[in-house]
Amino acid sequence: MAASGSGRGVPSRLFTRRQTLRVAGAAGVVASGAVLAACSTGGAASQAAPAVTPQVTVIPFQLWTPSVPTNKTTTQLIQQFTDSSFNSKQKGVRATWVGGGGMQTVATSLLAGASNFPWVVASCCGDWPIIQPFLAKLDPFFKTDNIDPTTTWQAGQLTRFQQPDGTYGLPEDAASDAYLYRQDILDGLGLAYPDPTWTSTDATNLWTACAGKISGGWRYGVGCPFGQGTTEGLPTVVAGFGGQFQSQDRTQCLLNSPKAIAAGEYWMNLVWNKIGTGGDGSPVPGIFNGTCVFTTGAEPTIIQAVEQLGEHTKWDFVPWPSFPAGPVGKLHDNFYGMVTAAPQQELAWELLKWAAIDPDWQRFYMQLALAPPAVASLLEEWYAIMRATAPVLQNKQLEYWGNATLQGVGVYDYEFFEYSPSQANNLVSSWWSQIWGQTVSVTAGFTQLAQQINALEAQAAVSAGALAQNIKAFPTNGPNLAPAVPGI
Repeated sequence: MAASGSGRGVPSRLFTRRQTLRVAGAAGVVASGAVLAACSTGGAASQAAPAVTPQVTVIPFQLWTPSVPTNKTTTQLIQQFTDSSFNSKQKGVRATWVGGGGMQTVATSLLAGASNFPWVVASCCGDWPIIQPFLAKLDPFFKTDNIDPTTTWQAGQLTRFQQPDGTYGLPEDAASDAYLYRQDILDGLGLAYPDPTWTSTDATNLWTACAGKISGGWRYGVGCPFGQGTTEGLPTVVAGFGGQFQSQDRTQCLLNSPKAIAAGEYWMNLVWNKIGTGGDGSPVPGIFNGTCVFTTGAEPTIIQAVEQLGEHTKWDFVPWPSFPAGPVGKLHDNFYGMVTAAPQQELAWELLKWAAIDPDWQRFYMQLALAPPAVASLLEEWYAIMRATAPVLQNKQLEYWGNATLQGVGVYDYEFFEYSPSQANNLVSSWWSQIWGQTVSVTAGFTQLAQQINALEAQAAVSAGALAQNIKAFPTNGPNLAPAVPGI
């Protein structure tokens, strides 16, 4: 979509293209607006006025790249691809990739009155309820461009990013976690590899057989899908036993149900008996040094396995085991969004659409980060691209990374409550640490946790109406007048 560059946000001071990009690189952000480069004539003032290049609207954006260092080479590669794939098709527009800390950092800067911020962002790791008020609703753009989200993504992928009035984000990837495991260690122990149809009972027996003393320390059977300091993955393992972490409207904690307690007892018994060790969403170092045999993890699992295990170690992937309530998989809540305060929403949408829907960026992203695509229909291409990019993956079972998404059994790895999410999360962390340290039982801990969160939610709901109205007014108030949001 072409842009004149004369809309809101055009800076009064004009830089040359080189100066603007140099300043932007140093600051980490690029201001939106016109970039005019005057051609030098070297003559006197009486000569004809110098020619002026057409106005260019610079669109700053962030696209998250897991496990890819934000160094000069990576920045150049991303920008070069953006120039060839997106900017070359836009008249008077230049999208400029900048590094950053995700949407929560952007929200903080907006509340502080910043005028330079990315129009399009990618973010991750559970901050959705906090930053959603700063994102633009996408449904009007779907309608204008005749896009049906339900045919572009699996239904389960969109639930995290939806409010009763519409959709505010689009999934960045379509994969759910698989287990990475060391076949060479199983060979050494005389143990059979897990069958893809294995159950939680099969998994427990195998993980138990792997655990024990080794030279210089202890070997664990499994890295759990959560850690001592985080409950990431807990909603997934609770779902595997037929329970729920919270109610659908995110106002009630449901960990005090018998099924949720059964899930907690199953996993914590593995931890307490030194069969399982804590994970943190990425592979525990033990999978590479041989002190852990199985682990789950997000996309970085793949690139780290390629780099650290390579061809010299025998390893592969296997799906999550089937738990009492059936198969599950851990969905990631990484997303693309459009900042409401972006001066030109239509331009921001064109860039968001390119990243989230058009296959160009996603194919490049697959090769750059070995990360799965956002659109589920591209998973088959991902398998082929991965195997061509990293030959060590030729015979690895990559399909297990997408099956849970395609089969609709994936569960998001983070859950935040509707009101006072930061305070509720502190309660979860506090009780979780006590359970982990065996100062309280799973039953007592989950019961007390649910009671305290539900009381907090009920109290916070009373005063939430006024805050919600203020937040809805944010797009017209502007960043300087935006209200404080709990948790920022």
